[in-house]
Amino acid sequence: MKKTLIALGVIILVAAALPIIGNSVMQSSIETRVSELKTYGLESQNVESHSGYLSTKKHFEFLLKDADAFVEYLNQYADQQIPPYVNAMLEGVLVGVDLEYSNIPFSKSIELDIYPISMSQNMAEGIKREDRKFYEYLENFLHSKGVLYHINYNIMSEDFDGFVKNIDEKHTLKDMTQLELLLKDTVFEGNGELMAPNRMTTSIKEIELKVKKAGENILFDLEDLHTATSYESKSTYLSSAELKDFNFVVNGTSDDVKFELKNIKINASSNTLDEFAELDTRASIEALNLDSQELNLDMSNFNMDMAVDSLDKVSFEETLELISKMKNLNDAAIEERLQESLGKLLSKGFVFSIADFSVEDILLEESEELKGFKIHNKTTLKPDADFMQKLQVSPLLLVSNVDIETKIRVSRQIYAKLTKERPLPQGFSEYVKEDGDDYIFDIVYKNASFSVNGKVLR
Repeated sequence: MKKTLIALGVIILVAAALPIIGNSVMQSSIETRVSELKTYGLESQNVESHSGYLSTKKHFEFLLKDADAFVEYLNQYADQQIPPYVNAMLEGVLVGVDLEYSNIPFSKSIELDIYPISMSQNMAEGIKREDRKFYEYLENFLHSKGVLYHINYNIMSEDFDGFVKNIDEKHTLKDMTQLELLLKDTVFEGNGELMAPNRMTTSIKEIELKVKKAGENILFDLEDLHTATSYESKSTYLSSAELKDFNFVVNGTSDDVKFELKNIKINASSNTLDEFAELDTRASIEALNLDSQELNLDMSNFNMDMAVDSLDKVSFEETLELISKMKNLNDAAIEERLQESLGKLLSKGFVFSIADFSVEDILLEESEELKGFKIHNKTTLKPDADFMQKLQVSPLLLVSNVDIETKIRVSRQIYAKLTKERPLPQGFSEYVKEDGDDYIFDIVYKNASFSVNGKVLR
């Protein structure tokens, strides 16, 4: 009985100590990550902690003291290098982080609220000189956590989800310009490091910006945006995006423009899991409308399906790696290696194909119906160990390395308009082939010979 009581007491003590142990483990992990931020130009200015028995809350304030180091860090994960002028805008920004976690060791989920507290000094002074009330408005907006990211993150599984706080703001500037900004229902979820997730999906219900001044109006509106990205590696990924509506409108000026897109879908992928590397891009737009001083254009059912395959996998991955390094370093040695790698990649050959590049219908100036067109293409660059040497001597030496097969189907209306504005060479009409209401051009370039619709071009 005594041993049982002792054992029971030990279990109770261990159970009671678990939250203390859990808090210690989490505290150590957080301190490590905060310390890492110093190397990226962020300095901790203020730390507050409130620890309960079962949970802990912390508040951090980070001052961005070295914008160059921070931007260099971001460039490691960016598809395109962040412009240098952004550095001045970021220098001195103060960012708040509210963090809450459970002290139970087996619960590794952290809740974070991340929000800017104040602008950089340069930006603040510039806005204050132009419009002091707008500066005060922005400062109050930021202090009230007007821009806020909420993230739930599991440090063990690296699963995360969260949202961006809705924004619905209106303000009138000193010169009576009216600003309206709406950000509605932005949510995301994924897995991996927050800066470089393995998988992530995002959904935005609406982004709208309105600017009005003395009869002049600018509207930017985006509705129902959904994106998804998954990475197996730097060279194997799948990315997609869907957008229901996009509108950009400027009116009341001498350069009025209205640009609308409906039901846009984009898919891009890269695959190096098999023997060769492959790149695929697909896009579709249900409707496009452009109304400007120079052009009025309506277009329906645009489709694009392109691919590059039979790429040498080793050279392709080496080229991608060097390109990623070039984003961060102005290094002549890396640039030279990149040129060599590209040369090696091209010397192994590849196949570029257009499965579909088409438009169903085109309408000009609200009255001129042009119908549509469709293009298919297969271009093969044959392997050539002497590719770079021939390129340096003369690109014409590589002409025989290329085979091209292209089929173009174009409406009578488009053909008539094109030939009216730019007449075809004399005698070219014998190569033209009609098919119902369309014209067809089967173009083949092979073994340095050019033919159109089966007839060799003389």
